[in-house]
Amino acid sequence: MKIVYLHQYFEKEKGGIRSYEIAKKLVSEGHQVTMITGNDISSCEGITIISTKTPYRQEYGYIRRIFSFVIYMLKSLFYALREKDIDLVYATSTPLTVGLVGKWVAKIKKCAFVFEVRDLWPDVPIQLGIIKNNFLIKILYKIESDVYDKADKIIALSEGMKMDIVQKGIHPDKVEVITNFADISRFKSISIMDQIQLYTKYPQLQNRFISLYAGTIGFVNHIDYILKLARSTKNDEILYVIVGDGKEKPRLIREAKLAKLTNVLFLDAVSKAEAQTLVTMSDVGMCFVRDEEILNRNSQNKLFDFWAAGKPTLINYKGWQDKVMREFKAGQGFDYGNIDGLRLYLENLSMHKKKNTKKCSNVSVNWPSSIKKRIY
Repeated sequence: MKIVYLHQYFEKEKGGIRSYEIAKKLVSEGHQVTMITGNDISSCEGITIISTKTPYRQEYGYIRRIFSFVIYMLKSLFYALREKDIDLVYATSTPLTVGLVGKWVAKIKKCAFVFEVRDLWPDVPIQLGIIKNNFLIKILYKIESDVYDKADKIIALSEGMKMDIVQKGIHPDKVEVITNFADISRFKSISIMDQIQLYTKYPQLQNRFISLYAGTIGFVNHIDYILKLARSTKNDEILYVIVGDGKEKPRLIREAKLAKLTNVLFLDAVSKAEAQTLVTMSDVGMCFVRDEEILNRNSQNKLFDFWAAGKPTLINYKGWQDKVMREFKAGQGFDYGNIDGLRLYLENLSMHKKKNTKKCSNVSVNWPSSIKKRIY
């Protein structure tokens, strides 16, 4: 089967690599996959990649983002229509305009159309107050309804997202849930040498209790919550490490400096391999969002990475991920306003680690001399 896969932000080495893993899996099963993306990436792993070379960064303002969405929509439509013998077009949001391309290509090429809903657009930006123009809201809801109607199948990333889609009049049988995921074998293959390289690169991480956030630093991700947590933390051993890029990052760095938060470390975005190594070096993971009910349906990819690495995780929202985490004791969920409870939990974890470290201090390890120099 020949599949045209539409994903404006396709990545294979950093950030969310869900599409990369799905495309690889499809290729391994004998399908022909052509990925059309805005990023400038070379073909790999049997995936044919066509780039529209459409610049997009989280730091862009909303007008420039919309311009990027439109340019990608037009270019991806052009490239997709040039493809021959298409059996299926798979479009993954956001932006919602990708669904329009999928719908048009499927209609013209007379092929099946699958639409993957990664975020509930336009509900999320509307309910967060990002989109306020009533005329634009009507247009976006019309696009959403039309895309859902024309899709042969809709993929949601959580049961909560599926429920929201069904409540808009879509038949439940039309919607399938495929959550995010992580490759456990990747974390098992990370060696102590990989970790030592990052300890050498970022010496601030040495001998600290690492509470890690790795991902986009945007409005929804609400990194302000971590700064608030850092302000209330008195234990000097706890270090809040924030890895990634995004529109909110410059402001947050300024605020951390003004507040003289010596327990917060901002790092630039790293490759997926380095991000996974950092996860194995962390003591606890953080996945926070703003205090909005609609965000309870999300499916944060970074949460799966922490779980795959066997790291306890902290979240400040409800929903299915909170239930799963509690059921399998994979971390701790807190009410958004319970920042003191969250801090106490972290401090207790830090003290527990310190006690265990002291118990093991007399254990002799015969490190190679080259490694001893880096550690000690």
